[in-house]
Amino acid sequence: MTPLAVVVGTLPLGLAFGGPSMTLMFAASGVIIWLFCVGYTQMVRRITRPGAFYNYIARGLGRPAGVGAAMIAVVGYPVGLIASFAIQAFVIQETLVALFGVTFPWQVILLAEAIIVGTLAYRRIDLNAAAVLAVVTAEVLLIGSLVVSIIADKGLGAFPAEAVSFDVLNVGQWAVAFVFAILCFQGYESGALYAPEAKRPEKTVPRALYGALIIIVGLLALTTWALTSVTGVQDQQQIVQDAGIVGFIFATVEQYLGSVGLWILSFVAILAGLACNLAIANFMSRYLQSLAAEDLLPRALAKRNKHDAPGVALLTLVISAVVVILVLSFVGIDPYTQITAVGFGIGALGATALQALASAAVVAYFLKQPASDRHWWRTLVAPALSTVLLAAALVVEISAFSWITGIEAPWTAALPWVIPIVLLGGTGFGFWIKKNRPHTYQDLAAGDTAEEAEMLRTARLARQG
Repeated sequence: MTPLAVVVGTLPLGLAFGGPSMTLMFAASGVIIWLFCVGYTQMVRRITRPGAFYNYIARGLGRPAGVGAAMIAVVGYPVGLIASFAIQAFVIQETLVALFGVTFPWQVILLAEAIIVGTLAYRRIDLNAAAVLAVVTAEVLLIGSLVVSIIADKGLGAFPAEAVSFDVLNVGQWAVAFVFAILCFQGYESGALYAPEAKRPEKTVPRALYGALIIIVGLLALTTWALTSVTGVQDQQQIVQDAGIVGFIFATVEQYLGSVGLWILSFVAILAGLACNLAIANFMSRYLQSLAAEDLLPRALAKRNKHDAPGVALLTLVISAVVVILVLSFVGIDPYTQITAVGFGIGALGATALQALASAAVVAYFLKQPASDRHWWRTLVAPALSTVLLAAALVVEISAFSWITGIEAPWTAALPWVIPIVLLGGTGFGFWIKKNRPHTYQDLAAGDTAEEAEMLRTARLARQG
């Protein structure tokens, strides 16, 4: 997610339903993801072939576990894209109402954003990267201007001590706040998926991951803290809900940055939504492409177009997301309060489960390596701590799932079980491949670089005729 997409789309939900503990939860999530990143980057430096989580888990915990993790990604990531498309269509609709007083059908907006995102993602990565960088820079400047304006108005009161004290955990639902906070790091690991396309990925990818983490945690924690000074701690949830949740951010920007600031926010918010979906579609399509190249998904998804992008996987994702949203809305499921909430809930569970498995895989992988390759902190203690903390985060997410979705129904209570069922089913599929396709099994997650992986894939296809 891009910074402004979080501030406009996800953060208001966290403030409305989680409460003023969001600042602390961003800090806590940042520590957990930092510990995860310590071990994760060690794997990135050694294994740069496509696949990221799938590769690392397979190399550390065994190929069947890697296949199980891959299936979690196949389910969780597309569901996250569905939620992202749905919420951005709603945000854009509200933005157009605020600016022009005209209500465009959200279905039309959904189709328009799908066409734009699909077209851009179908192009080369350097074009996409340039577009995303420009939008993110504008977002950071806008959010920073809002925080500075609040500080100018309130002084040190812009950062109330009450908002970062442990007493704030007694106000609202801290577990819900935590889920929305850690959700903002979903897809954070996606930088590793671009390793085959990067120069010196063993250096550039870890630097990008650490840099992104510092910016995300710092910017979102400070912004949330400052926004809490606007509402106060005790009444924050009610104030945000009364403002229409998303409308709270627009009203605050207009209050502190004026009508010009509101216009800029509205324009950049639309671009942020598109950039967010563009980034998600890019990394998800690459994930599916890498799994298809391993014969874990239909081989057609492994095809790259003339721009060297995973065109078939990309179009499959985008078209499927649009169809699912339209069908669900047709049967009466609200795209913002229900599709988005359920999608983000499942996406958060899947992402956290993958991060926990990947952290455990780091420890297991390096315990198999010579002692000279291990480091007590980077390859053992930090990833072990992140495994425990991410497992605890999973428990919190499951316990808060009904609060996240806002739907009290038996079927929503059963949804968290989707992730372990998919993991077990995928692991079973891995054992089936081992028994019935031994040559394919031996090539799963084999090779450390994209070149080695492609050589093995070519040899396997030649053997298959």
